[in-house]
Amino acid sequence: MGAGSRNKEMHASDWIGLGVIALVIVGGLLLLNHITRPYDVEDEEEFQRRKEMGARTAGVRGLEMILDPAAKKSVEVQQDLRRGVYDDKEEPDDPPEAGTHASGVQ
Repeated sequence: MGAGSRNKEMHASDWIGLGVIALVIVGGLLLLNHITRPYDVEDEEEFQRRKEMGARTAGVRGLEMILDPAAKKSVEVQQDLRRGVYDDKEEPDDPPEAGTHASGVQ
């Protein structure tokens, strides 16, 4: 066996590397399958637990709106957009439009 035939053989480290790559790919596919699978609620008790978690999240959102006025404004805008209200009127607390100076001069 010469030096040229040595390059064509698969060594143990090559097989280990291929195994690791295969495991990463299979693990990624399984994780993707698990994440995208819809969940079902088994019983009324689990439904109530999930409903309660949603209420806690809403409480945190309320606290956030008190502490950060911009969050309150963004929630109001999102609600307007859901209702189909598109307000193009300039309001005093609106940021300047892109390409204009704060004084309104381009």
